Amino acid sequence: MNGYLLATDVIAETLATRPAPKVEAWFAWAYDRPKFLSVITAGEMERAIRGVADARRRSQMLAWWSFAFRGLGSELLLPVTPAVAARWGQMMVSVSRPLARETEMLVAATAAEHGLALVTGRPGTFAGLGLDLIDPFQ
Repeated sequence: MNGYLLATDVIAETLATRPAPKVEAWFAWAYDRPKFLSVITAGEMERAIRGVADARRRSQMLAWWSFAFRGLGSELLLPVTPAVAARWGQMMVSVSRPLARETEMLVAATAAEHGLALVTGRPGTFAGLGLDLIDPFQ
């Protein structure tokens, strides 16, 4: 394992008014360890934040996200490459789960292709894919 790929639900939790203490503890533990984001997660976060109805809260969240997102070096933001796309196709065929969203499987394929553990609060969604899964909520 070369580091951690943070799933959207884990990033979203850091924006909660009161983040789960176990998630905060995991981030404190992983502070100096390599952490990555998929471009899929970046897009999902943009969509979620811009959809917040309360203008003040949306503005606060956008400010945090802009700061955090810009602070990521381009080497920490992982794209969907041809290899990731091929891995995604294989994963989609191998899982027959009606709840497996395509975007979630793209994130999983990114983790697999880069040898990263997937940090998610929904490990059951990714069970059986051969990934190292970490649930920071537990």
